[in-house]
Amino acid sequence: MLRRARSGKWSLMVIRGADKNVRQFQVSKRSMIAAPAAALLAVSGCFITLQMRSAHLIGELEEQLEQQSSAWEATVEEKDGHIEALEEDVAELSEHTEEMKAKLQDLYELESRLKSFIETYGGEAPSGASAPALPPAAAAAVSSITAASLPAAAPPPAGETADEMIAMLNGDEPDFRQLTAMINDMEQAMEYSLKQAKLRQAAANAVPTGWPTTSKRMTSGFGYRTDPFTRKSTFHAGIDIAGSTGDAVFAAADGTVLESGYDSGKGNYIIIKHRRGLQTVYMHLSQREAKEGETVVRGEKIGLLGSTGRSTGPHLHFEIVQHDEPVNPLKYLRLVKED
Repeated sequence: MLRRARSGKWSLMVIRGADKNVRQFQVSKRSMIAAPAAALLAVSGCFITLQMRSAHLIGELEEQLEQQSSAWEATVEEKDGHIEALEEDVAELSEHTEEMKAKLQDLYELESRLKSFIETYGGEAPSGASAPALPPAAAAAVSSITAASLPAAAPPPAGETADEMIAMLNGDEPDFRQLTAMINDMEQAMEYSLKQAKLRQAAANAVPTGWPTTSKRMTSGFGYRTDPFTRKSTFHAGIDIAGSTGDAVFAAADGTVLESGYDSGKGNYIIIKHRRGLQTVYMHLSQREAKEGETVVRGEKIGLLGSTGRSTGPHLHFEIVQHDEPVNPLKYLRLVKED
């Protein structure tokens, strides 16, 4: 029980029970006000202290979070940089791969063309027999034409480049730019080989090495002989090949028909102009099929064998003229056994 005294103090009585003494305390008015105020201040101070400590902890946590967030952002940026670099590497690798695929496809096509050309013009003769070798004069003419047509210098051999490419592909880090350069070198080498083969074939086709008839039976050779009409020794400027009237007569080499006409001595005749000052002459034909100015290829049918003009029977008189001088056709023609 609290009782206010007249002296301005408060009396505080503590009653503990019926059989106990009552204890009385006097408390001043100031103390009664100061105690709750002090308690309030103490509670407020504790609260403020807790608030400040909480704010400090929150600040530290926010700072740590910000640092950690910055570190994560830096890590993410670094990873993004690595990913972009990898994507660029993959894109570049893909680009080089596609480029190499295209180059390799070009090589395969070029190789196929080269193989096809070799199989067509440079393969083995029928029944596994080797094609007859060119006579020396024909071989010299072919070499001369080829040398004049080929480039001055050939690219490096493709075989060495291929070995280097294989070694590089087996390495840890292939250099695609260098591989592309090597493929380009191989392509140039193969193109040169194909061009060389074509030039050689064209040169061979331009030299009169093809036998001009289906028959291979020669009845008169090149040089002096007894003339069948005058019975005197006269110079025979070509060779005579016996046959049947109507047998096909073929161009001995690629060329242009210089003359296609009739003469009382030559009968129906054809003259074909070839390279390196060479000409071939076909006489006593029963029929002329090639016309003046036409381009013919070796093995092309140009007429039919006959016995027109100054002739004793069906045969082909065949001449080869070099720089306006007759030469022995057997120095150029491939000697093939009669079927």
